[in-house]
Amino acid sequence: MTLRLSPLWTVSRRGMVSDVDAPKQVNNLSELVDHVSRELGPVIVHDRAGPNESLLRSGELVVLPADAPTVRKRLRGIYSHEEIVSGAIRMHLKASERARVADIAVDVGATPNHVHFACPIMIGTSRPVIGERIPELLGEGTVALLDTPLDAPHGMLVAGVLRHHGASVRPFPVLGASGFGDDLSLAAALRATCDLPVVLVASGTYSFDDRCPPVLASYGRNVVAAAGNGGSARPWWPAALPSVTAVGTSAPFSGHGPWVDVVAPGVDVPSTVGTSQQLCTGTSFAAALHAATLVPVP
Repeated sequence: MTLRLSPLWTVSRRGMVSDVDAPKQVNNLSELVDHVSRELGPVIVHDRAGPNESLLRSGELVVLPADAPTVRKRLRGIYSHEEIVSGAIRMHLKASERARVADIAVDVGATPNHVHFACPIMIGTSRPVIGERIPELLGEGTVALLDTPLDAPHGMLVAGVLRHHGASVRPFPVLGASGFGDDLSLAAALRATCDLPVVLVASGTYSFDDRCPPVLASYGRNVVAAAGNGGSARPWWPAALPSVTAVGTSAPFSGHGPWVDVVAPGVDVPSTVGTSQQLCTGTSFAAALHAATLVPVP
């Protein structure tokens, strides 16, 4: 799998921009390990450069409560402690076993804790547009935005697309400022927003076995999610859930396949941030465009 990744975000005097003049080619997700580890702690690469390549939090298993007694028995002697998080149980392997988290997950009937990415880390771009008139807004409705904090570039720009098209934003940060989170942080936010009309997830993950992480599988009826920018037909979660509306774009970097439900514009999408306007590229922004059309207008 070859992904096109952009350098990480920077701030200039002209506003929030990303260093995207020359997106570089990378061969696998392992090039993100240092960035993710700085934000989340240690991670490992599963199936490096292979068909099931994914990033996993080192030594962390996610177990649904009903499965916990069986998993505890199977883990006897190789895990250190556990905690209840987001309606699930996070079990921590002993230090000597942490690198084997994927194999152990298969053996005991659990799943690893996958790393989730803000989509523009994978080719999404933003560049400032100077001097263009900001169009009038088209009415208001609210979208719950599961993303970085709004003072971080990605969340700010996705929120700007929503606002540009008349939606107001209720933020639920599930990623750190650099754009990385995990299964459990997303599950907590999906649980908190399950009764809201429109929820936008502008991030996602490839799983170690291409199946949906169970902790995410029961959500989605009100969720719009970006299809990812990996240029792959591999399912990108949670977008690939049947209950979620997965939004891609026609550009070659978009996730694609039968699990993509909507194709929306995803190149040079306008985003209004304060009194300035940015043009943004990526499925995050295509998904924001679609989500803005779904909000109930008072």
